[in-house]
Amino acid sequence: MSMKKVGSIEVYELDENLDKYTRKEREEYINELFKQEYQGKEISYLLNGEEIKALINQKTRRNFRAYQHSGKYETKKSYNARQNIAFSGNYIDMISNTSYNYSKAESKEHQKRHHKNNRWHYFNKIIKCNNCFYSVNIDVLEKDNNYFIYNTKLKEVDAPALNRSMISTSSVINIS
Repeated sequence: MSMKKVGSIEVYELDENLDKYTRKEREEYINELFKQEYQGKEISYLLNGEEIKALINQKTRRNFRAYQHSGKYETKKSYNARQNIAFSGNYIDMISNTSYNYSKAESKEHQKRHHKNNRWHYFNKIIKCNNCFYSVNIDVLEKDNNYFIYNTKLKEVDAPALNRSMISTSSVINIS
């Protein structure tokens, strides 16, 4: 898979070699990538005009769900696109260069599992993969003034209905 910029949209083109691997082989490889290469990296985001560094950690890997598609948050098509991007080594590109969307405090229903002083920050951008447009949604957890990439999801969007203000034009990327 290769990634190129067309205007302000990142376009991911799949490699035909992906079909040589079974789903299980891809999932095992993605989990190893998270363990060996991605875990511990920090991605920079602009939050209310200030740069924050969000860590890719074990929770990121667990919530990436490279095990099984549940259908709860993504369609199978979106899930497969996200998995193919990660399998091809373009995960960092996919989660970088996003725009701030909004923030909120921890909801009461999640306070049992999370600390009640946590805050959530949401970032997104539009990409194109396999001739489909997707909104990349990244959930960043703020806990004790530290930031963690908690979850990433893709959601298919209709190309004619794309709101140009959603398409990220910022280019902040620092990988530690």
